[in-house]
Amino acid sequence: MGYKQTSAMLTNWKKQEDLDFLTEVSSVPLQQGLRHLQAAFTNFFGGRAKYPNFKKKRNGGSAEFTKSAFKWKDGQVSLAKCAQPLPN
Repeated sequence: MGYKQTSAMLTNWKKQEDLDFLTEVSSVPLQQGLRHLQAAFTNFFGGRAKYPNFKKKRNGGSAEFTKSAFKWKDGQVSLAKCAQPLPN
């Protein structure tokens, strides 16, 4: 199963009522997570890495955004689907 199939699954999950929280956030970090997962399994099956591990929440977190997921206006950064710009 590759990125294309998992991305289609994500789209279907967003339509399910019990997973509607997925629509509250930008799709960019979700899709980027799928790309990272695909790269991790490709490296694992290619013999270049160990089996991918789930990163626990307590270790902090990060999100990766593409150019289309944020904007710079009046000296402030706004992320997609966020009502307020990020604090300075």
